[in-house]
Amino acid sequence: MLFDDLGSTSWHNRHHSVFAQLDQLLIDARLAEPVIVIVGPGGVTRPMAPLLNDSARAASGVRKIVGDLARYSDQVLRRIPFVSLRSLEPIELSRSLSMPHRLIAIDRSARLLEAVRRDLPHAECHVIDITRRPIADRADLVIAMNVISRLGDDAPAGVRNVMAALDDGGFIVMDDRSARQHLAEDPRISQVGNKTYRVAPKCPGPATAVP
Repeated sequence: MLFDDLGSTSWHNRHHSVFAQLDQLLIDARLAEPVIVIVGPGGVTRPMAPLLNDSARAASGVRKIVGDLARYSDQVLRRIPFVSLRSLEPIELSRSLSMPHRLIAIDRSARLLEAVRRDLPHAECHVIDITRRPIADRADLVIAMNVISRLGDDAPAGVRNVMAALDDGGFIVMDDRSARQHLAEDPRISQVGNKTYRVAPKCPGPATAVP
């Protein structure tokens, strides 16, 4: 196939503020070594990556124009299968966390996951289409930014499989559009930060009387 249907993270530190707040949320939850699943992290091409804008840094007007042109070029180049990729979100997430963590990347593109492994050899990578089958691992944190909204009619199945991977008391990061459509009506879920939601911890059962 000439073109690869591949999502993109678009630019550096796109979710910088969200990832920064996660560190404190995980500390407050006393998760010493959390299991983190990142679904559909997306990729950019290595040739264009140095030219992309960076949300964590101030930039001149000219620099922003250069970054925008690089992003538009990247949208075409990343779909060519032999062009090398970088996946920015897993790298930036790992850098934002102060505690040891187990990182699992999920995507339907083996090519994208190869890029994750290249930069993060410790990451566990699994080719999974979340609309077709569940995620095998259980997680304290699931990140699914700008993924569910691209699934069309398969979005409900994708949400079910993503949520099934999340432990009680766990966190999920999801873009606002997807959260409004798929999380807002769930009484177990409350918003605890920017684009960040938490599943209510399971209440302990009543104590059994000792005869």
